[in-house]
Amino acid sequence: MGAEYVEDPPEGMRIGIALSGGGIRSAAFNLGAMQALQRQHVLERADYLTGVSGGNYVASALAITGAYSDPDTDNGKPHWSNGSVEERYLRQHTNYLAPGRVGRLWLALSMVYGFVLNYLPFVLCAFIGGRLTGWALHLLDLPLDRLRLNGLDLPASPTLTVLLIAAAALLVIAVLFVAYRRFNDIRRSPRNYGETRSEGMAANLVTLVGVILVLLVLPPLASLYRTVSTTMISWLFREQPEAFDTTQGRIAIGAVWLVLSLVLAVAALALSRRFRALRLMLVLSGLGSAGLLLVPLLSSLEFAARVGIRGAGDLLGVLTAVAVVGVMSIKVHNRRYSMHLFYRERLNSVFALRRKVDEDGDVVCEPIGYDERLYFSKIGCKLGASGRKMPKLIVCCAVNLTSDEVPVGRFAESFTFEHDQSGGGLFGRRGTDWYEEQTGLPGTQLTLPSIMAVSGAALSPLMGRFTYPPLRFLMALTNVRLGVWIKNPLHPRWQHKPEPPRTWAARLRASVRDGWHEPGALYVLREALGATRSTHRFIYLTDGGHWENMGLVELLRRRCTHVLCFDASSDPTGAGLDIGRAIALARSELGADVELDPRSTMPGDDGMSEAMAVRGQVRYPDQDGEAKLIYAKAVLTRSASWDLHAFKAREGRFPNHSTSQQMFTDEQFEAYRRLGYEAGTEALGLLNIPEALLRPVRIVRG
Repeated sequence: MGAEYVEDPPEGMRIGIALSGGGIRSAAFNLGAMQALQRQHVLERADYLTGVSGGNYVASALAITGAYSDPDTDNGKPHWSNGSVEERYLRQHTNYLAPGRVGRLWLALSMVYGFVLNYLPFVLCAFIGGRLTGWALHLLDLPLDRLRLNGLDLPASPTLTVLLIAAAALLVIAVLFVAYRRFNDIRRSPRNYGETRSEGMAANLVTLVGVILVLLVLPPLASLYRTVSTTMISWLFREQPEAFDTTQGRIAIGAVWLVLSLVLAVAALALSRRFRALRLMLVLSGLGSAGLLLVPLLSSLEFAARVGIRGAGDLLGVLTAVAVVGVMSIKVHNRRYSMHLFYRERLNSVFALRRKVDEDGDVVCEPIGYDERLYFSKIGCKLGASGRKMPKLIVCCAVNLTSDEVPVGRFAESFTFEHDQSGGGLFGRRGTDWYEEQTGLPGTQLTLPSIMAVSGAALSPLMGRFTYPPLRFLMALTNVRLGVWIKNPLHPRWQHKPEPPRTWAARLRASVRDGWHEPGALYVLREALGATRSTHRFIYLTDGGHWENMGLVELLRRRCTHVLCFDASSDPTGAGLDIGRAIALARSELGADVELDPRSTMPGDDGMSEAMAVRGQVRYPDQDGEAKLIYAKAVLTRSASWDLHAFKAREGRFPNHSTSQQMFTDEQFEAYRRLGYEAGTEALGLLNIPEALLRPVRIVRG
């Protein structure tokens, strides 16, 4: 078996079902497709079920309900089937992200809370850095107006002259390192880039030059900040320019600049979701990011350089800021305040359901309490013990890597969770219970609802091949982060479990040490800079669609002989981008040749497609014969049921509502569910498995 595959070739039939990503739109479509497969007994006969984002919502929901529902509640309606109590509950809560006025306010407050905790270490560090630098300049009697270039002549300040000469000297030395490397390459075989000390030293010298240039730019920027701020305080607040030197004045004008920076940030993020005005988006994101960092830095620097240390109050303010940063670095970790926590709570409330019998003897369902931790490993054991006929669930995520450990341009590789083994090619596979951190920080355990949220973490600073470097810093700074840092199985820190401390002093030291090592502001900065490697203590997981949005490649990695692939991605242009990427990845990752022509599923000029599903085949590199592949897409055909055409007439975006629209009405939900049901029915007709092969009962794989 090749290293790219995780299963040997089967002796008989191995059925795999792939449910694509796409948020609530995908959840509704794939629920309908699953219901069609349930009706024909294909779902219970399948070996594997892969889910990405919204497709995984319903796939994981099926596993949770199957594991936690008493067999006595089976009332002839399979779990999550059409008309089941689970489906009715979901219909009533399709606005689960922000239900009602209280829900919308809670969402807004959660965003504010996360932004404050995320931004606070950065603004405090900027304040501390500005104060210390300004005090140093004041003690050296170096006013800011002297620390600027003097045309083509040398600056009036000797300090600035020394910095300029040092920057020029460092650049010359870096170039000499290049000359040294070239000279040595003539006499011996050249090595790969990055393998020689000269290259590393040259890179460090250029980085140091960049730091010097930043130091040279800050003083004139601080002077400019004062000039513009005094003008604004007169214009906005009708105060004298001297009011800028008061505490109230500096706070007020600083708040104005920060609000303006946030407005620019929101505008940039809004444009990025619509893929329009790319250049304007890049400019706005740059200005927003710069404003959020530079306002506290420049305000602190300008004031401290001009006034110096006025008394014990100034020193106490800096010491307090240092103490807050220190406490946050130990006790406040970004898994507690990123939007991931809110996201998984909401997913838990609507997709983690179990059946029960109410007081009247009727079968109903209820959400499983958030305090009842739904560990994936335990769910697998429960399903195995129950004997329910279900495919093995594979949750598809992406691990983001910006180094050359992954092919150029991908910036990610596949990372999957199963109830027994989880991991990916670069990190290997190990027991899922090892990742679940059942004794970790309260509220941060990696439960199945948490994994669901990771698989649907579409908005993050790092998004695989979809990463926008100019937006990366802004998204990290404003806490637009749904991804999660988990333990890196390759890091030596996790190879041996330390012995529990016995004394209170040892427990205190362990608490401080472990808290310092947990993902905090430093890891947010790594997201902002795109500095993620396989050597770090933690690795960053996001939406599986950031690597492959179909879940198809993971089924081929397991050598399925019959594959049903359901594509609910938004594709208004009919370009078929996601299935195209999946075919290319299957070829480059696995050496599997996929022959599929999906053009009949692409909409024509009238918006109608010829078919919802097409048939193809897969040839594995070391197997004889061909595997069957059925690809079904969320498109509208002329033969679709009339209610779908009527809905299309009312909502022209159907069936391509934006993934950013995560709150559906019941009518929207039913339209996509019915569309998925019809796609599943048509796909089954093309798969053409003899009915006799679908009858044998098979318990869940262990």
